Order: sequence, then C-alpha cells, then structure tokens
Amino acid sequence: MLRILRNLLPVGLLIITLGCAFGDQMATPTSPTANKELELTPELTPSATATPQATATPLLTATPNPCPAVTAVAFPERPTDFGDSYIHALREYLSTGGNPATLGELLHSWEALPPDGGMPLQQDFTGDGNPEVVIGFINPLAESFPPEGMLAIFSCRNGAYETLHSYTPGEWTNVALVGGEDLTGNGAAELVFADVTCGAHTCWHSLHVWSWDGNAFREQTTGDPSLPYPTFTLTQDAILASSVGVGSVGAGPQRVYTETWSWNGSVITRTATQLGPAQYRYHAFRDGDEAFRAERYAEALDAYLRVINDENLEPWAGYYGAPEERLWFTAMARWRLILLGVSQGNFSDAESDYQLLQADFTASSAGYPVVQLATRFWEAYQRLGLLPEACAETITAPEAATVLEFLNSFGYANPTYTAEELCPLTLP
Repeated sequence: MLRILRNLLPVGLLIITLGCAFGDQMATPTSPTANKELELTPELTPSATATPQATATPLLTATPNPCPAVTAVAFPERPTDFGDSYIHALREYLSTGGNPATLGELLHSWEALPPDGGMPLQQDFTGDGNPEVVIGFINPLAESFPPEGMLAIFSCRNGAYETLHSYTPGEWTNVALVGGEDLTGNGAAELVFADVTCGAHTCWHSLHVWSWDGNAFREQTTGDPSLPYPTFTLTQDAILASSVGVGSVGAGPQRVYTETWSWNGSVITRTATQLGPAQYRYHAFRDGDEAFRAERYAEALDAYLRVINDENLEPWAGYYGAPEERLWFTAMARWRLILLGVSQGNFSDAESDYQLLQADFTASSAGYPVVQLATRFWEAYQRLGLLPEACAETITAPEAATVLEFLNSFGYANPTYTAEELCPLTLP
C-alpha cells in the first residue's frame, strides 16, 4: 500500500500544477481589443537577440494656428493722431478677427494708402512657418508732400497679433512696399520696400531689402539704391528697377534704363545696368561714342550711321532748334567716322567721309565748327602721321570750345564731354 501511494504522489502534483495554470488563464481572459493593441505596440526594451522590426511612423500633430480666426469685423475709425495710434488700431483690428486681405480697403477708407502704391503684404518673413502682415501707410492730414509715412510688421502669437517691428523713414518721406522674395538664399523671404522722397521736379525711391536674423531685421543693400520714378519687379533671385529718368526739363533728354540688384554673397548690390533703346539722336550718338571707347568698332560704325540716316530718331531741341540740332549731330557723326576709319587703317573710307563732310557744310551751316576741327585733324595727321599728336593739336583749336558747348547742352542728367573726348584717339 505504501508503495502505491508513493507512485501516485507525482501524478497528483502534476494534476494540481496543470489545474492552477489553466485556472489562472481562465480567470483573466484577454479581449480581442487588448490583443490588437498588443500587436500594434512595438517593443521598446532593446534586446540583443531580438529581430529588427519596422517601427510605425507616428502621425504629425497639427500645429495650432497662432493667428485669430477671421470673423466679420467692422473697420475701426481712423485715429485722430498719426503714429503709434495707427499701429495700435491696425493691430487691434487684426487681433479681433479682421481679415488681413481687407487692410488695403481699410487704409483706403482712412485715406492712408501710400500714393506710390504698395498694398499690405501677408508673407512669412521670419521663417517660422506663419505669415507676418506688413503694412505701409501715410498721414492723410499731413501738409507736406510726400506725406510722412510709416511701416508696421505684425506677427501672430497665442491667438493675437503683436507688433514685431515698426519703421518711420522721417519727415517728408513715406514708404512704398514692393514685395517679398528669398534674395539671399537663406530659405526665408526678404522684405523689399522703398523710401520715397520728392524734390521740386522728381521723386526718388531708395531701395531697402530686410532680412530677419532671428532677433531683428537687417538691411542688406549697399551702394546708392536711389532711382527716379522706378518700377520694381521681383524675380527669383534679383530686383529689377526700371526708370524713365528725372522729371526736370533741365535734366535733358531721358532714356529708360534698368538696374539689376542682386545678392553677391554678402550684400544686395547693383550688379548690372541695361540701357533701353535710344529714342533721341543724342543718345544714339552717345551709343556710338561708348562703343568706340570700348573698341567695339562695328557697333560704333552702325551707331554713327544711324545718327546720320535714321529719320525716326527724335530731337531734344532744348537749346537748339530741331533742324539745327540734326545738322550738328550729322557733322559730329561724320567726323567720328573719319576718326574710326583712320584708327582702323581704312584710309579710303576715312577720306571719303572727310570729303562728304567738306561738301555738305558751308561756313554758314549749323555744325560748321565740327568741320573746322575735322580739317585741323586731317591736315595734322597728313603732316605728322601720328594719331595722338594730331588729336592733341586739334582739341586746342578755338572751335573746340564751340563744339563742347553744343555737346554739353543736353541737361545735367547726361554726361559732360571733356576736350579730350572731342578727339578720343588721344585717350589711352
């Protein structure tokens, strides 16, 4: 009997152990949902023997919009005092739900839109992913022209607008907004605008390019970024500034030109100037002289021939009548052709142009002093055989002063000729 009990004892212990195990499993059932959660939850405890498994990418949590929601908000009344009270009123309008897209309309109702244009901007200038609001406005009650102006930059924080920066260019000056573009390649847009000042005849726009450095806006332009009556165009990497010139009659005939302002690795500066086509005979003649000095002789030849033959070129007729002005330029262009032919060793063409100049002008003709200079040059060259010496003898003649008087009668905005430029073969 004792032997039987000794044999049954291990079996009983095994039954008891299995029963406890099954009992625990039945007492704590696992729900299908719990199993699903366990299957989707990655094991975070590192294991040297665990097989690497792909970790699910968590969904991005949307960043709350720090700007207040746009609602129907009435325009505030125009403040009675210009300056910070305008900034406060504009900021409160935006913070209570005013639509930034209606700021132009609001400023119009205040009569505070800058006269040179530039609607308010909404763009990210700080690189934080949220757009700033940039507003330029003027004092509608100012008695000066242009009226004084200001610039304000607002940013959104904690559901309201705050003043990030304000700028007052000074008395008799307002602000014209241009736009925003990443001109420095730093990944954030630069703010482009201009200060506007006006004299008796001309308004000048001084270009500004501001970059945010994390704490403040920094000026990026260098040189003299002032242009009369410009039209600014932003491209992907440059500012194109086209101007028709100054407005004063005394400035002389003006020519459209376009400056390119771009990043050179350290600053925004003027990197190119492109002249528009010559409309006046004066500018066509200057084109020839510029090409001659730069040794672009074929281009110079075409320009001088255009001065002589193009009926569509306009006279300025500021100090000389139109027919008289054309005779002067015809004589000047013909003399330039003589110099061009001699300098290039084309003596037959030079002599032909010399004979035409002598035949077309008499002592009573406008422009005859040019013929006298050409004669002095031709005779000196025949005698000396040296171009610089022949030119040096020519420009000391009494007629040189009369020719210079004509060439320098085209206003203060155009270059001034020197005696050496009358016969440019003296120049190095």
